[in-house]
Amino acid sequence: MSDATPLAHFSRPVFWLAGLVTLVALAFFGVSRTYPPLPRELTLTVKFPDGIPGRTEPLIASGQFGEADFITINYLSPTTATFSYDYWGFGGPTSAPVTFQAGERHTLRVAMPAFIALLGTLKTDTAPLRLEFDGREILHQAVAYHQRRSDLIFFGENPVGGTTGGGVFRGEILTGRNRIVAGPPTAFFSRDARIAAWVALKPGEVAIVALLSIATAFLAGRLAFSLVSLYRRRPRSPGFSGHTQTPHVWFVGSTAICAIAFLYVVTGGTFRLLFTEEFGSFYDHQAVSLLHGHLDVPSSALDGEAFAYGGKIYGYFGPTPALLRLPFAFFEIGFGQLSRSFLLGYYLASLAAVYALLIHASRLLSTRATWPARVDVILLVVSAGLGTTLFFVSSRAYIYHEAILCGVAFALWSSWCSLRWLAQPVSQWWLGALACGVLAVHSRPPVGLFALTFLGCVAATHLYHVCVSPSFRLTLSPSSLRPISIGLLSVFGVFSFNALSYLKFKTFDGAPLKYHVQYHPARLAAIDGKNFHLSNVHYNFDGYIWRPNFHLAPAFPYFFVDGRNPNEYRGTKIDLAEPTLALPYTAPAIVFLALAGALVAAFRWPTARLPLALLALASVPMSAALFMAVAISQRYTADFCPALLVAAAFGLAAFELLPRGLLRATRIFTATLALCAMFITAALTLSYQGEGVWGVPADVKARYQSMRQAVDGFFHSNSHDR
Repeated sequence: MSDATPLAHFSRPVFWLAGLVTLVALAFFGVSRTYPPLPRELTLTVKFPDGIPGRTEPLIASGQFGEADFITINYLSPTTATFSYDYWGFGGPTSAPVTFQAGERHTLRVAMPAFIALLGTLKTDTAPLRLEFDGREILHQAVAYHQRRSDLIFFGENPVGGTTGGGVFRGEILTGRNRIVAGPPTAFFSRDARIAAWVALKPGEVAIVALLSIATAFLAGRLAFSLVSLYRRRPRSPGFSGHTQTPHVWFVGSTAICAIAFLYVVTGGTFRLLFTEEFGSFYDHQAVSLLHGHLDVPSSALDGEAFAYGGKIYGYFGPTPALLRLPFAFFEIGFGQLSRSFLLGYYLASLAAVYALLIHASRLLSTRATWPARVDVILLVVSAGLGTTLFFVSSRAYIYHEAILCGVAFALWSSWCSLRWLAQPVSQWWLGALACGVLAVHSRPPVGLFALTFLGCVAATHLYHVCVSPSFRLTLSPSSLRPISIGLLSVFGVFSFNALSYLKFKTFDGAPLKYHVQYHPARLAAIDGKNFHLSNVHYNFDGYIWRPNFHLAPAFPYFFVDGRNPNEYRGTKIDLAEPTLALPYTAPAIVFLALAGALVAAFRWPTARLPLALLALASVPMSAALFMAVAISQRYTADFCPALLVAAAFGLAAFELLPRGLLRATRIFTATLALCAMFITAALTLSYQGEGVWGVPADVKARYQSMRQAVDGFFHSNSHDR
């Protein structure tokens, strides 16, 4: 008590100081970029410079590059000019000529759509544009326009781009209160009005600032407490047995090899992490929308994948990757250039989760704080990192692959937390399982469904142990409320995806295809307007689990995937059928570890039977959804990876129960399968990037073709030499 009290008194002021400094700094930054909507009509006082015939200068610029509107001044002579409206890429009307005197004040009344067209407001096709010069109307017409962020409107300059990009108005613009307007609309609003606008227009950003301030305060307080108490800690005795040497170095080394290979492919050999990918900016747009307190995005964020409802554009992709981008959107860092970096981050997070799962399985086997064998760490990490779909998604850094890999990473960590809670029923690990599971659902629903079903199965197991007596009579007690509540939360977590869909589309359908811009009546009729059909099970089961849809050829990369025609299966309603290789052939090492290892565990490791049974049970809803879906693709095989990798970790640990000779033979066989998986995955990934998927930079495709010709030429010439 005497030690803790002074430490608490020391850390408390650090807590408050850190929190307040963070709050003030971030709030100031947020308010500095926020303005209320302008009035529909502004009365400006303009002092013109001497006109330079043929010169055009910006008066108002609104929006961002590629999505902007302008009002410009076009000088006809030293004392005459016209005003033009420019809708980016299409131009617009020009006013009647006006006469001015340089240096004198003239009144200009402007009604421009961009004044009130903030992101998140209802958008119409056109809106009125009106200009009045010294009391005379010189232009009045309905025009197309873009929506804008509250801070992206500028007076007397054009930092946006376009024909007057970088230009400035050489005269002077003043408000009705004779305040000079130059650049952002700061002169129109008081500080209090901007603070109120920040709170009203960007509730998501305000919440982020509050959470970051609390988190910073907490971390600073804990750090201060830890530093002061560091010298009072007593060393812990190791007390380890079994594999006593930590394999961290081997994990880091294996992960580094995987990461370099992943980085090479995802960047097309350039190792450029910041890059503007085609169809890769949606999550950046979504993050900006969340900061402004709404869910819709500009049409350019989605193009052909847009869902149009209520005059707004939405994506069916969940918001988790956008949530992770919030700090970058807040500080305006790397907009539209982060897909490669985030893919690499999710990839590393997935491998770290695989390592954590192997450690947990090894400790569950020995019931002591032991470590997995170093060779097992290498086998599992390399097999997962280079011999599964986790590596295949490096072929293209776009929205689809980012959603999948993000969901896999969170599902793996959710599974690890669920296993920890299964082993320690009174612990709080279920919180991590629930949080990661919900984040997985809102990135990639199938893997999130698996993760939350797994958590629900663990909750049901704890409820059984609490409520069922040895005589198999159900006896409810206060202690049963905890697993019941957690089980219900896991169910609510799954349906939170549908709830979010209701906020966007007023329907609980997660992807209402009738609002998709590409789905015309004939296409909808072919699948009865539904995403799932029981008649698709046979076709999709063959594609994901059974049929060897591949062939070998004497040309690089030698291994090629074939697609099967859905019409060969009676009654199927498939909308998208991409060539897909079944899991036993594309990831043989992981499948072997999951099946053979689980079989060994079931016979020789009683403690593992329950988690493996729950794992199999949790895989059923996710698998059923994939088997009934109207689309099948190689990238979707990643949805099976979390369950397979958890089972593979248990399988590797279970092999420790085999006799030494058999254990060595099993590891050699697993390593052989891992090499085959790496070759197959590399072939699929490189050919898909070089020839299959759209949007890959031209230089990357050219590099693939050059490599293919060089390899084929090398082996062809060698065969002739022989």
